[in-house]
Amino acid sequence: MRVVLRHPAITLAAWLALSPLLGAWNPLQRANRAVDNGNASMQKGKAEDALARYDEAVAALPADPGVHFNRGTALLSLSRYEEAIAELMRATEAKSPSLKAAAFYNLGNGYFQAGRYADAIAAYKRSLGLEPGDMRAKWNLELALQKKQDEDKKKEQDQKDQQDKDKKKQDDQKKQDDQKKQEDQKQDEQKTPGDAGAPKQDQPPQGQDAGAQPPQEEPAAQPKDDKAPEMREIDAVLDSLERSPKDLEKMRARLRAVRRAPPVKDW
Repeated sequence: MRVVLRHPAITLAAWLALSPLLGAWNPLQRANRAVDNGNASMQKGKAEDALARYDEAVAALPADPGVHFNRGTALLSLSRYEEAIAELMRATEAKSPSLKAAAFYNLGNGYFQAGRYADAIAAYKRSLGLEPGDMRAKWNLELALQKKQDEDKKKEQDQKDQQDKDKKKQDDQKKQDDQKKQEDQKQDEQKTPGDAGAPKQDQPPQGQDAGAQPPQEEPAAQPKDDKAPEMREIDAVLDSLERSPKDLEKMRARLRAVRRAPPVKDW
């Protein structure tokens, strides 16, 4: 069955179902019972019934871009944006410039409602490339550009806030580390006995009690006298005679006699 394209018309119900600013434009009226019933339901604001009729049309005409356009428009009205985008992408394959422009326009609406503003901008530009005088496409393009700008600013602000948060976290961690270091230094100082500036007391040698008296020095040993008793006596007498010269000669004679005598054996 050949599908005949009729005069374009605005589906007001679909337009209002999206938003006051982002209308869906359906330029097709089909010589097909399912399509006609679907269009009638859309005009009454019954998007669910319209979608059911368009499903029948797609089953009968799976390769027709116009049927996918109608089904995508119904899905937009039901806020099923990702499904609508898929249908409208197929509608952009239309050979008719007016249908192709309408498909890109509604595709832009789908992207806009899904929050995909960069994609919406691209779709509206494609629509305007086919129909430069479409004021709704121009208006929606401006809206999408503003949304994209606001989104970029928000991302920048979120990134800055995250950086500030990370910096504050690093500063707090550094402050905690410095405090812990100071506390460790104080503990080390408390463990050290005595004041840091006090003179150190002499410590007793290892193994010696603190109260023990130091060992007394022993008197120097007297040199050993190896002389015999007779010789010591003679020396004492000589010392005495030196102080009394009167008996000096007698004692010298006696000393000579003693020296001539044989030595006394001590064994």
